[in-house]
Amino acid sequence: MTLGSLPAKLTVFEKTNYRFKNWRHAKSGTVVFPGCGFPSFFPKTLAALEDALRPIPDVSIAIDCCGLPLAGLKSPDAFTAELARVEGRLARIGAQKLVPLCPNCASAFSGTFGRSNPQVNVYACLRDLSERGLIECAQLTVPGAVFVPCPDRAKREWLGDLSYFFGPSVFVSHCSVCCGAAFELSQPEASVAAAKRVLESVARECADVGAGDPVVYVYCASCAGKLERVRRMFSGEPAGSVRVIHVLSALMGVEETPAISTTVLNRAKAAIR
Repeated sequence: MTLGSLPAKLTVFEKTNYRFKNWRHAKSGTVVFPGCGFPSFFPKTLAALEDALRPIPDVSIAIDCCGLPLAGLKSPDAFTAELARVEGRLARIGAQKLVPLCPNCASAFSGTFGRSNPQVNVYACLRDLSERGLIECAQLTVPGAVFVPCPDRAKREWLGDLSYFFGPSVFVSHCSVCCGAAFELSQPEASVAAAKRVLESVARECADVGAGDPVVYVYCASCAGKLERVRRMFSGEPAGSVRVIHVLSALMGVEETPAISTTVLNRAKAAIR
């Protein structure tokens, strides 16, 4: 799919000076950065996280897009310009620590801003707040496989911090293919095939350890949305039997299926809160 296609054009339009940003509640100190994907698919979980963080001093939330989608859909320069806009705004409000919810955002911010400002993933942050008695998080108790997204595949830093919350029946999936979200617009058929492979792999792995209903835990909202869309395409097959759970939803005690049919509306609502 080329930039001339309507979905690509709409995505570029939305992500350039991101149309659904919300900086009204952002302030100096620690800034939690949900990105654009998490508000799209998990509005209830985002609201629960906001409620949990609100009483904690020097912690706030800024909703924006890091611009990474523009690198593939428009140009690397477009991504760099968008990232610079966001980093500039973080600097102006006095952000001292950045807490991204998305591994893709984390990789985007790992350049100049990441070298001058500490960056901590949300699971390391939640563990610290939990141990200090400032927030309550549930454990991952439902048996299932944790799918490692592409940005965390090499170092597995997010996975290491997340493992603090693992229950005894939670294990890491051996599946190492991309979920397909990265090339959804450019290669739609290959994207569906990739997501189906992930779901089928998880279904087998859960069966091998005697888990009843197969569950895949994800910690990338883009993975969650892609896997949920494809899961619904293959109802009655092994791929369609897998339940998709975002780790953050489980930790916040929120039962929420990825909201694949209301993503634009969810982003718009996040922008006006």
